[in-house]
Amino acid sequence: MMQEFVQQVENTVREATYDIHTALPGTISAFDPATGMATVKPEGSVAMKNGKRLRYPSIVKVPVVFPRGQDTVIAYPVKPGDGCLIIVCENDMKPWMSHGKETESDMKFDLTNAVCIPGLFSEGDEAVQKAVEENAVIIKNKRMELMIKEDEFQVEHEQNRLWMGTDGVDLKCGGKSLRVKDSRIEIEGDLFVSGSIMEGG
Repeated sequence: MMQEFVQQVENTVREATYDIHTALPGTISAFDPATGMATVKPEGSVAMKNGKRLRYPSIVKVPVVFPRGQDTVIAYPVKPGDGCLIIVCENDMKPWMSHGKETESDMKFDLTNAVCIPGLFSEGDEAVQKAVEENAVIIKNKRMELMIKEDEFQVEHEQNRLWMGTDGVDLKCGGKSLRVKDSRIEIEGDLFVSGSIMEGG
C-alpha cells in the first residue's frame, strides 16, 4: 500500500512538471535587429503525458539579450545557425514587452515566455582558450582580433599589428614598422612627409 502511494505521488509530480520549462539549448533560426526579436528552435524533445516524445516547436518573437545599459550597448551580428541558451521566464512576458499593459494570461514557465542569450555552443573556441592562457579579454571577428590585457592592448589583422603597452606603441604594416618610445621614435621603411618638420626645444 505504501509503495503504491509513493508511486502515485511520483506520477502526480512528474505529470505536473510536463508543462514546466526552465532553460534549454537552442539554435537561432531568424533575427530581426530592428525589434531585437528572434525565432529560436530548442534542441531535443519533450516528454508528453502519454509517454511519447515530440520535438520542441520553434518559438517566435523571443527577446535577445545583449550587454546593454541606458546609453551604452555591446552589439554584434546574430545569424541563423548561431547557438543560444533559451531561458523560460516564470511569468507571462507580454506585460513587460508592452510596457506594463496587463494581460489575462497566467501561464508560468511556458515556452512563449522565453528569452534568448546568444553564444551557447557545444564545442570550445580557440579565442576562449587564448583568453585564458593570456589572462586577457579577446574580441575576434574572423581574421581581426583585439586583445586587452592588464598592461597592454593589441589589434591584429593577418600581418598587421598595433600594440600599445607600458613601453610605448608599436605599429607594423606591410613589412614596415613605427615604434614610439619614451626617448625616441623608430621608423623602419621609407618616410614620406606632407608638410614641414620643425625642431622643438
